[in-house]
Amino acid sequence: MKKWLLYLSLPFSLIACQGGASEAEDPQQALQTAVMDLHDEAMADMGKIYRLRRNLTSLRDSLQAHSSDTTTISLLTRRIHELNQADEAMMDWMRHYKAPDSLAHEQAMLYLNEEHRKMERVKSLMDSTIANAKETYATYEKK
Repeated sequence: MKKWLLYLSLPFSLIACQGGASEAEDPQQALQTAVMDLHDEAMADMGKIYRLRRNLTSLRDSLQAHSSDTTTISLLTRRIHELNQADEAMMDWMRHYKAPDSLAHEQAMLYLNEEHRKMERVKSLMDSTIANAKETYATYEKK
């Protein structure tokens, strides 16, 4: 009985091992996965951008109604604008990204490398914008 079990499990083991090896050996697929992983990380931060934009807008509108502190209002407006730019950078990347399924391997690798660089810039912009907006909101929400 144990021999039959061994004979039955051997083909499945070989298939499982072969599937993992082919993925590891395909640099194009690995690069495409890296691009999409970076995209997914950035997308996870979109909620933060929306929430911060809403909070800063509410704070700015409240200050405009009750205060004449134009310096703070100007700073809040700038942070809202920066959040809009980060949001638009992400949306722009998504509108223009096309999976390189129909490209030859060399062209696909060049394209994916460029898209990875673009997504790194977008993610960096988002991270710095979120950090600045959080700091600004924390500073002025209590006033």
